[in-house]
Amino acid sequence: MSCETILIVDDEVEIVNLLSRVLKRQGFDVYEANTIHDGWQVLGNVTPDVLFLDINLPDGNGLNELADIKQRFPATKVIMISAFDMQEYRAKAQERGAYTFLSKPFNLTQVSDLIDKIKATEA
Repeated sequence: MSCETILIVDDEVEIVNLLSRVLKRQGFDVYEANTIHDGWQVLGNVTPDVLFLDINLPDGNGLNELADIKQRFPATKVIMISAFDMQEYRAKAQERGAYTFLSKPFNLTQVSDLIDKIKATEA
């Protein structure tokens, strides 16, 4: 499997736009959603290689969706993102199958490094 398709689920439009723009420039097919509901709508049509999933969304908690996402899409690398970098969140994300946890604010180098690491493990 190659890393080609990315889904970003975050209610902060600026973060979604920035990530999307940068990842598209790197040649990825990028899908966007601002709620859990909209994220599941996208997942009904697309199986992303990577999913950036915010924890605090307007219609729920991304951590609560993580186990179900990993059950349905076991090969998808889920990167949990949150402004609240608490050990409890990191532990729950790891036990529910997240690839890693990225604290906001993050920089584009961190994102590029993560994507490169994922691509390297799949090569």
